[in-house]
Amino acid sequence: MFSDLNFWQMILKGGITVIVLLGISIISWWIIIERAIRFSKIRIDTREFMDKIKKLLLKKDREGALSLCQLTPGPVSAVIREGLRCESKEKEKIENAMQRALNYESERMQRNLGVLGSIGNVSPFIGLFGTVLGIIRAFKDLALSSGGGPSVVANGIAEALIATAVGLFVAVPAVIAYNFFVRAIDNIETETLNAASEFIDILDEV
Repeated sequence: MFSDLNFWQMILKGGITVIVLLGISIISWWIIIERAIRFSKIRIDTREFMDKIKKLLLKKDREGALSLCQLTPGPVSAVIREGLRCESKEKEKIENAMQRALNYESERMQRNLGVLGSIGNVSPFIGLFGTVLGIIRAFKDLALSSGGGPSVVANGIAEALIATAVGLFVAVPAVIAYNFFVRAIDNIETETLNAASEFIDILDEV
């Protein structure tokens, strides 16, 4: 059935559902690549960063600490920078300011992940819809044909199988990437909260 078809002919044989899934796949991979680049840029050695902050603050070099935060990407530096800006205030106000900064950074990290998760959840159902359409087409062709046989239902069966395969092809990477990014965000948030707590302790020392 498929031996004389190239890739694009097989895709076209899958019908409009497969075309829609390919469009969704492009969006999915754009989000995956964009988020992967973003996360690679904001990953830092939190322990090393906090050691430098502590040394600078113990030396009373507040400007140096602020400069280090500005040169360091990611949520940890953003939260500590907010804490430095409010260090002359009460401890509760410092903690509130850092929490707001963390909330903002978390929102930035989660950007487009809702779309990626939806793609992972919905794509198999779109593929299933294409499968149903293919089976309907196969039975229609069989009904219109005067004689039965595999060749009569070949196009409908091909459409059904390709739609199923493409639906899974789109969904699996999206689900894996979504789970990976969610886990990464949880880890970064935990590191940031620990850094914020350590920063409060450092302020008590200086």
